[in-house]
Amino acid sequence: MNLNTLTFLPNYLVQLKPKHKLLLLEMGMKSLYNIKRQCSIVRPHIGVVTNVGEAHVGSLGNLDIVVKAKQEIIDGMRPRGTLFLNADDARSRKLNTRNFIGKIRTFGIKNPAYIRGRNVHYTSRGMKFEAKINGKIYPFFIPTFGIHNVYNALAAIGVSLSMGVPIKAIQTGLARFHAPQMRLQLIRGQASRLLINDAWNANPTAMAAGLHVLKNIAGSRPTIAVLGDMLELGRLTYSSHQRIGRLIARLNIDHLITIGKNARIIAQSAIQSGFDRSRVTVCHSREEVLYHLSYAPRNALIYFKASRKLHLEKIVKRFKA
Repeated sequence: MNLNTLTFLPNYLVQLKPKHKLLLLEMGMKSLYNIKRQCSIVRPHIGVVTNVGEAHVGSLGNLDIVVKAKQEIIDGMRPRGTLFLNADDARSRKLNTRNFIGKIRTFGIKNPAYIRGRNVHYTSRGMKFEAKINGKIYPFFIPTFGIHNVYNALAAIGVSLSMGVPIKAIQTGLARFHAPQMRLQLIRGQASRLLINDAWNANPTAMAAGLHVLKNIAGSRPTIAVLGDMLELGRLTYSSHQRIGRLIARLNIDHLITIGKNARIIAQSAIQSGFDRSRVTVCHSREEVLYHLSYAPRNALIYFKASRKLHLEKIVKRFKA
């Protein structure tokens, strides 16, 4: 189960009757057989694969092996358990469920699904959306941003329903959600700036999702993306950083600041994609980033994202109000 989905669950699963004993686990994976070993200790009754992404592809070798590693949670579940899969994720469709003995439930937005999100839109405080479940439509709100978080919420709704939690309790729990630190964490900055601390870790899918959030919530504020190296991507390192550069140009972010050797590829790709070179700053240290950010417009919206090793939260701390 993805950690982001886990964060949505405790708010309202605590409302289960006392006779229920609940253990929420993230089956962490960095190599083959990690999940298999964990499932041999604790065999899940309910399993969720939110998506099959690029995280840890460097240590695994390629995306097909990532699929194989995620397969281990399906193979390690208890018989007659319930499995939740993302109907919109192409690589999740490569997972083999032929030998799974239990219920398979899907969640999604674009494609037909058991729990299907619709009418998704940004508000000033978070995301509003509807979920169609068994032919009925229910409204939901989460006080965090991003379409990717709507997917996480849909998965959490499915898990909760499978455990007998009433819809109203799920709606209330989601509305009380608190995002973990350094995951799209909004912080008041100096000089009326607003900081988005998304610096816990990074892969291209997560970074792209964060940049879409930056663009969608900016309004009239100038936008600045401070992006660092994405590590552990192996043979996908160059193409992944290129992809982010192309997205920067397409979204037309006002200014791009990069830090790190790999992040320079983001800058080069953005410029090659038509982004104005004068709106790109390539830095080699956190001190350089701090210097350039000191000249940021007073009301700028500044987004921070990189792999854990770069510790961009140290820059965020310096600019807090």
